Amino acid sequence: AERTTYEANDHGVAVLRLARPEARNAIDTQMLVEMLEHLAVARADDAVHVLAISSSDHMGLSAGADVKEDLNEEGKVRRMQLFADLYDGVVGFPKPTVAACHGDVVGGGAEIAVACDLRVAGSNLRMRFPGAALGVPVGPARLVTLCGLATAKYLLLTSRTVGADEALRL
Repeated sequence: AERTTYEANDHGVAVLRLARPEARNAIDTQMLVEMLEHLAVARADDAVHVLAISSSDHMGLSAGADVKEDLNEEGKVRRMQLFADLYDGVVGFPKPTVAACHGDVVGGGAEIAVACDLRVAGSNLRMRFPGAALGVPVGPARLVTLCGLATAKYLLLTSRTVGADEALRL
C-alpha cells in the first residue's frame, strides 16, 4: 500500500501528503522513494505551479525518520542518501513549495519543512530536531538561512521543542 498520496488540482496546486498515520508518518525507505517519485511528477507537470507538502494525519506532519525500520548497514546508508536526495529535490524544486506544519514536525519531517520555501504552522505545532538527544546533533544546513547560525545551533544542540509563535519569532 502507498504511504504517500499525490494529487494536482485544476488551479495548479499539487499536494503531496504523507499518509502513514498509524506510524505518526514516521518516514521509512518506501515513503522516501514515493516522495521522490511524486516530486519528479510535479516537477515535470507544467500545469503545476505550486507544491504543498502535507499530511493525512491530524496529529502532525511527521514524527521523523522511522527508527523502527529494520535496516542492515547498506539499507541505512541507502535511506540516508534518499533523505539527502529528497531535501535536495525540495530545495531545488523549480516552483514554490509550502509545508503544512501542524502537530509533530520532528527530525526528518522538520527538515522537509525547512527545505520548503514557505511554512504554514498550526497552533498545535511541535517542531523539533531531536538529533542531539539521540547523540547525533545534525540538522538541515538550510535552517541557518531561516534563523541565523546561533539560533540554528541552539535548536540543533538542545533538541528543544518549538511552537508556532516561537518558530515565527526565531
